[in-house]
Amino acid sequence: MANIKQDAFKESTWKKESGFIWSMIGSAVGFANILSFSAHCYKNGGAAFLIPYILAYLIVGLPMLFLEGVIGQRTKLPLVSAMGTVAGIKGKMFGWLAILTCATIGGFYIVLTGFAVAYTYFSAAGTIGPDSAYFFKHTFLHDSGSIKIIGGIAAPVLLSTLIVVAIAWIVLAKNIQTGIEKLCSFFLPLLGLLIGIFLIATFFLPGATTGFKHYLIPQFDQLKSWTLWRDVFGQLFFSLSLGLGIVTGYSRYNPSSFSIKRAMVRVAIGDFLISFIAGLVIFGSIGYLSHKTDLPFSSIITSDSAFEIGFVIFPTILSQFGGMLSRIIGPIFFFCVFIAGITGVFSIVESVAGNFEIEFRKKRKTAVAFAMLLIGALAVPFCLGNGQHLIGAIAPMVLGDAMLIGGIAEIILFLLLSQSIRKDPIWMAKNGASFSLYALKYLVLPLLFFSLIAALWKELSNPFGISESVRFAWLFIVLLATFFLARKRSHLRLHQSN
Repeated sequence: MANIKQDAFKESTWKKESGFIWSMIGSAVGFANILSFSAHCYKNGGAAFLIPYILAYLIVGLPMLFLEGVIGQRTKLPLVSAMGTVAGIKGKMFGWLAILTCATIGGFYIVLTGFAVAYTYFSAAGTIGPDSAYFFKHTFLHDSGSIKIIGGIAAPVLLSTLIVVAIAWIVLAKNIQTGIEKLCSFFLPLLGLLIGIFLIATFFLPGATTGFKHYLIPQFDQLKSWTLWRDVFGQLFFSLSLGLGIVTGYSRYNPSSFSIKRAMVRVAIGDFLISFIAGLVIFGSIGYLSHKTDLPFSSIITSDSAFEIGFVIFPTILSQFGGMLSRIIGPIFFFCVFIAGITGVFSIVESVAGNFEIEFRKKRKTAVAFAMLLIGALAVPFCLGNGQHLIGAIAPMVLGDAMLIGGIAEIILFLLLSQSIRKDPIWMAKNGASFSLYALKYLVLPLLFFSLIAALWKELSNPFGISESVRFAWLFIVLLATFFLARKRSHLRLHQSN
């Protein structure tokens, strides 16, 4: 009996530190890296976006990764329970706000990963056609044209979404070692290899150097723009999955022998390198398209949407290679996007399931099933004709305000109130407190407060339309749910984290 329990404990932790690192990189790497990063760079003057992004990585990203990693590894609890041990029901309410935000993001993230599944098939079959914008908007999405018009269910979107749900269930129903760790330890190195091959091939494309110049030569006047800095911190928080309980959810499976500092530094480096290299590939490819079509580089992309780059512009680029070659390159590219998406889905579902498992004392398979049902149900509206408009309506709240609240709550609860977390050796340097500790308390916390107030001020000062109604209706429903869930069960003792 003792041996059985010991084996079960071993299976509930990461087998290797490298497995944890690859899984964390899989959580961080997603559409934000492959597509959104390039879209932000294109919009904000190339390296003019890169410079503050690197700065934000060092000042905000790494310290927040350290904090969320320490919370999980030290408490061995998911976010809701960890916050509850510090501040009781009030702490759990902040935790559930983060987790329900994470579940909502999971709803449309599963759908977006389904896009990659569908486009892997479309590009292999050669069914996209010359007008990639029309194909994406009408043939694939069945776009209703407005958030007010629901439209019918887009069958291709729903089918590809169900495929993603099935894959996620198969992987997550297993224990952490044979499921997430095994898959991420294979897929993430493969993703790095494929992107590296794409980069090498891109260097040989005529016109690629034009794209590289736009990417690497900064337009310094852009640094004065508040929009650029907003995009930098939004991209950083979304890319690293901060404020959502994801990092904490993965870190709770760490043996005490794992070094959070070493692991998170490697995660940050891996995440940034994939973003940077993907940017080179995307910008080089756009330069090639500009060369082939004689269109100015700055006129190729008309919006900052990741959808346009991934599912409109890139199929147009593929069409320049001819039928046979495009049917080889296309599936490989969209398979890369799929890898980035599905490993992110794993982390989102794990974060939600882990909290149900601990808070309501459910078995892992039961908790995963409930999390998949919740996220799957949330995905259905995004498969409708107005699905993309719904994503646009709630994005400022779930990918902005709620994540900022999660970050603020984590810093206050665990660095100001929790004795054990704020005294962890990770915050100590040779000459006293580390830069990360000072950065979180005196730079990141005020910055997050300012960003939250500025974002809310902007939203509340704008005319209140249907999109704003949807956004704040979501917030109202989630706040009611957090109030209910936080009081449903409170069985963990406060001294566990204090």
